[in-house]
Amino acid sequence: MRFFDGDSLEGTVRRCRQSVILPAVFGWIVVYFALVASGQRFDTRYLDFGWQLIPWDVLSKDPFSSVWYLHIQPPLWNLILGVSAWVSPFGDAITLQSVMFGFGVLAVASSAILARNLGLSRRTSVIVALVATVHPEVLKGAFEPTYELPVAALLVTVLAVVSALGGSEIRAHRRMILLAVLVTIVSMTRSLYHPIWALIIVGCALWFVRSRITRRTVVVAVTIPVLVMGGWMVKNHVLFDQVNLSSWFGMNLQRAVIPVLDLEDLEAMRERGEVSDIAMIGPFGKYELYEGVVEPCEPSRSHRALREPMRTTDQWSPNFNFECYLPIFEQAGRDAWAVIREHPGVWLEGRLWSLRSTASVAITPAESSSFVMRGLDQIYSWARVDYRGVLSTRGWGTPIYGQLTAPVDFGLMLVPLYGLVVFAGLWSMSRAIRRHPSSSSAQAYVIGAWTVVFTVFVGAIAELGEQARFRTMTDPLAVVIAAGVIGAVIRRRRDSSVERSSHDPG
Repeated sequence: MRFFDGDSLEGTVRRCRQSVILPAVFGWIVVYFALVASGQRFDTRYLDFGWQLIPWDVLSKDPFSSVWYLHIQPPLWNLILGVSAWVSPFGDAITLQSVMFGFGVLAVASSAILARNLGLSRRTSVIVALVATVHPEVLKGAFEPTYELPVAALLVTVLAVVSALGGSEIRAHRRMILLAVLVTIVSMTRSLYHPIWALIIVGCALWFVRSRITRRTVVVAVTIPVLVMGGWMVKNHVLFDQVNLSSWFGMNLQRAVIPVLDLEDLEAMRERGEVSDIAMIGPFGKYELYEGVVEPCEPSRSHRALREPMRTTDQWSPNFNFECYLPIFEQAGRDAWAVIREHPGVWLEGRLWSLRSTASVAITPAESSSFVMRGLDQIYSWARVDYRGVLSTRGWGTPIYGQLTAPVDFGLMLVPLYGLVVFAGLWSMSRAIRRHPSSSSAQAYVIGAWTVVFTVFVGAIAELGEQARFRTMTDPLAVVIAAGVIGAVIRRRRDSSVERSSHDPG
């Protein structure tokens, strides 16, 4: 019997026995069902209020038209959820839990492949993959329909492909195309991963394999993200006069900057006409709050995704895809830039606050009804060396979370963990620039470091208070890469010791 790649049945069985995927996936599934058996339940509440989603009663019944009129986010996550609910004969909870389960399996399988490609042993690769993906902050994503776990899975898969770019020209061609597809999917899923992030990864990977690919491969690999992302941006330009993947960047920037500014300074800028009344109202409010300070607006299209300012599924939650928010988002961005130019120190203060919050730890797993999740949270708390500190907004002018000094646990080991990933990437890139031979592992270190730096710093520059959530998307790849680096150092020292022993006259 022959299989797709021409291997015999015996060869396929042997390869399965040597695979890291099966034991890693099996271990993750065991943990998953232990959580379910101990009381962890899938939470669908996000569907009712999720800012990033088109109102659920619209999206789940008409996913394709709804997503066509989406402007606040890239389309894929809305499309995945909406189409899944639309085609499934089961309820939302069962359907979407199955979707998230699939992404969890992808995350652990890709983590195991990446670890193996970085030179770790089969057993170590399985252990590292499980450590990376049963992390409670990551694992809780399997029980809610948010895009943190899917993006984490896709990012690890990107690195797994990068770490396998070696080999024949045919394999390099296929994997390069797959890489271009994957980074495009990430950018079309999560607005944080700007097209610049995707194109730099494609460019770096093409440079790494330049001697083993054809010009046709280069053209195809570049065309995929440019055509897909550019096509969506053109659609937004035609429909909404917005050349971007996410229309609410301006209001995100407002939330990141203006709350820190002293209220008297903000009022002075308002009196001088440097900021609008929108800056005084604050970010991401109900449309009725802004209605009196903007030009009268009537949606130009009748689709419910654009026509309704509030959600019918949650009386407190606005529909930010409401078409009349568009000029508000734009003005919020202009106000934010005005504050940044006038008070750069305020901008810097907000960025430092955001960077500190990157190392903060979510409290949700500790409050789970599952004793397994609580137990995992305690174990990881010890491993992270959690330290009780505070995040304070006292002294801010119009803080979005109120004047508070909140106790927060910070994972102290997260700092050296991420530092090691960045160092490995910089070291590998410096060697590549000096024309040292570049291994697939080194290429993965470079792309992994770029992704970590982009996530942490872009997340801190353009957001305030969401950094810990952003970090959960890169935690799995950071754990695997750090393990790969440590494994490489151990192997190098062991080999050096063996070599010295072999030359020892005694």
